[in-house]
Amino acid sequence: MGAALTEGGTRIGVIGVGNLGTALVVGWLRHGAGSGADLSRSMTVFDNDPIRCGALATAYGDRVRVAGSLEQLVEGVDVVVVSLKPQDVDEVIGRVGLAARSTQAIVSTAAGAGLHRLRTALGAGPDLYRIMPNLAVATGEGVIALAPDEGTPPVRSEGVKGLFLDLGAVEVLPEHLFDVVTAVGGSGPGFLALVLEALEDGAVRGGLTRVVARRFVRQMARGTAGLLLDDPDSAATLKDRVSSPGGTTIAGLAVLEDRGVRGALLRAVEAATERGRQL
Repeated sequence: MGAALTEGGTRIGVIGVGNLGTALVVGWLRHGAGSGADLSRSMTVFDNDPIRCGALATAYGDRVRVAGSLEQLVEGVDVVVVSLKPQDVDEVIGRVGLAARSTQAIVSTAAGAGLHRLRTALGAGPDLYRIMPNLAVATGEGVIALAPDEGTPPVRSEGVKGLFLDLGAVEVLPEHLFDVVTAVGGSGPGFLALVLEALEDGAVRGGLTRVVARRFVRQMARGTAGLLLDDPDSAATLKDRVSSPGGTTIAGLAVLEDRGVRGALLRAVEAATERGRQL
């Protein structure tokens, strides 16, 4: 049992090209040249909705191959990514298991569908993994948690992890932490978007046009993210660097602390994590 991650490149197929499945395909096609995925030929996709597959084929031409059936996709690839809703994943994983080879790897994105449940549906044979990515994988800036099935040799887990490295930050984690990853990586963009919207409104209130305020706020966010990605220290270090004694930043930070913004964001992550566990 083990994934066929060969030096010549690993063929990847994606079953289910809704929002997340499409984001993964787009991410690999745009950013996956160094990941070990063999994208010189194509990505293979299958979905019960032919319109979704057709949209990808139209956008990327012969780089996207549409399989005629789920079984045809499984037969033609080394790694099968199943990107479906939890209520649909058991039946499809079961069909994948009937068609799969023991040398393949099966990867599920279904939130709330644990490895034990997936293994029961899949049966013995291929390596099995769960991932929890967010939509930013499409731009190569995703957050991706990876959990291997119990007993999977680390070297094979590292091989599968390597397929996702060009899509963003990837960590091998126990699946009980996936709800936290969802709260930060999945819900976090919504929290951050709210903050950026408020900063934009503040800039407009100060006199900037909406167009200029939006451009500057978003560029500021991009620049800040770049600074933090290049610095292993806490974000507090950057905050302290831009807080001159008696200056504008420390004045604004005092207001944010008075209004409990730090605590509100912390509680937002806690609430999203708990809601993920309930779901």
